[in-house]
Amino acid sequence: MSRVSIRSSEQDILCERCGYVLNNLPNEGRCPECGTLIAESSPTRRLPAPWEQDKQPHWRGFLQTTLRVIFTPSSFFRSLAIDVPTDRSGSFATIHCLVASVLFGVAAEAHLAWLLPLMSYSPALRWPGGALGAVVAFATLLFVTRVAARLTHWEATYRGLRMPLPVVRRGLRYHTAHYLPVALATCLIVLCFSELREHLLIDPAGELHYLYTLSGAVIISAAYLFHTYWIGMRNLMYANR
Repeated sequence: MSRVSIRSSEQDILCERCGYVLNNLPNEGRCPECGTLIAESSPTRRLPAPWEQDKQPHWRGFLQTTLRVIFTPSSFFRSLAIDVPTDRSGSFATIHCLVASVLFGVAAEAHLAWLLPLMSYSPALRWPGGALGAVVAFATLLFVTRVAARLTHWEATYRGLRMPLPVVRRGLRYHTAHYLPVALATCLIVLCFSELREHLLIDPAGELHYLYTLSGAVIISAAYLFHTYWIGMRNLMYANR
């Protein structure tokens, strides 16, 4: 990154692979820095997400966008328009945070069904505990997404990278689709343990393995979310309007 142009303006055309300024260079040529075709950095290659395309039903656009973000994040963020008349990334993020929070709430309820008796509390507290867990998870996911956008923008500004806050915020809102597999995996781990415990198929040693598995899932999920976050930001870092 030391060779990338510093403090480029939003009007500059950058090579979307290395960040080299391509102003006034022919569209048929190649980037002098990395040799990538200049045409590949054309803003016309970036399109609104399917969720933002009015010609499709919302449910279909939402599903297509979710699948693309989860399974082909590099391709999705590399082709995502950063400046659209109707930015629906906020509603996309809200829906995904809500779905993930419900799954976390279900996991919390099942976890409390096991934990509360061990702590000499009434098992009846598991339902309000699960509901509270869902509410806290929803607020936390929205808050973390917003804070991550701010910190990313500040870091990029410090390093001289062209990553305006609206662009970073838009990318991270679509990144919330990655909360779904994390929440789903957590829910499945806890529910599977609950079923095994309900049918008396595990012993105290199995309960310890459950905690190890849950802890491992937390670590893997954190690595997964950071990895996909970096994929998104890397493919928006030199995005042209």
